[in-house]
Amino acid sequence: MTGAYIVTGGTHGIGAACVEHLALQGAKVVCVGRDAEKGSEIAGAFSTVTFCRADVENEADCEAAVGLALALGDGNIAGLVNNAGMSMRRAFIDTTAADWDRIFAVNTRSVYLFTRLSLAGLIKSKGSVVSVSSVAGMTGAEGMAAYCASKAALIGLTQALALEHGKDVRFNVICPGQINTRMMASTMANPTILNALLRTIPAERIADPRDVAEVVGWLLSNSSSFINGAVIPVDGGETAGIRQLRFE
Repeated sequence: MTGAYIVTGGTHGIGAACVEHLALQGAKVVCVGRDAEKGSEIAGAFSTVTFCRADVENEADCEAAVGLALALGDGNIAGLVNNAGMSMRRAFIDTTAADWDRIFAVNTRSVYLFTRLSLAGLIKSKGSVVSVSSVAGMTGAEGMAAYCASKAALIGLTQALALEHGKDVRFNVICPGQINTRMMASTMANPTILNALLRTIPAERIADPRDVAEVVGWLLSNSSSFINGAVIPVDGGETAGIRQLRFE
């Protein structure tokens, strides 16, 4: 592996699973996040992981994280996982301009910043970028207009970047469905809601973050060398179509 990897939102959920997946392969990883305690714990568990405390809304923090990866990778960035994100469930009419700006700053602007700052190092190593969107970026979700818009933007950005820089760097986007992360905590704790949700998923289970990390790892590897500009759902079939109603 030439160069270091960057994983944003790396201290919890999908991001932490991606850091672990890469570290177990011996990769140098910069784990970016705000949770210093968790980040230090992850870095302590893997000798090749370096934690960088950063707020992805802060451009200077993003520059520092990318600079650290460039230093660790001798100017090369092998891969970038744009995973940092936040959710927002709020009716469109109740969504303020400040709400809109905040969710785009975290979910979309951070991807622009990290990708732009990393691009020279990625080109040097012929690297790969995986951005984490959502099934809500592929279809609408009631009461989540701002979130849907911010995640849909990642699909358009990824495809544009694949066209502009696809000779040197691969850009792909994954769209996770229902994953057992902190965002799912209230659902997982409510059997009625959980069972109703499971009936919408052909796989009839909630995924573990490691299920997503496996796909991310594949997209970062040479095994997916001809996959570029792709939009890949990781959702157990949730977005395959409309399921027949089942009354239980």
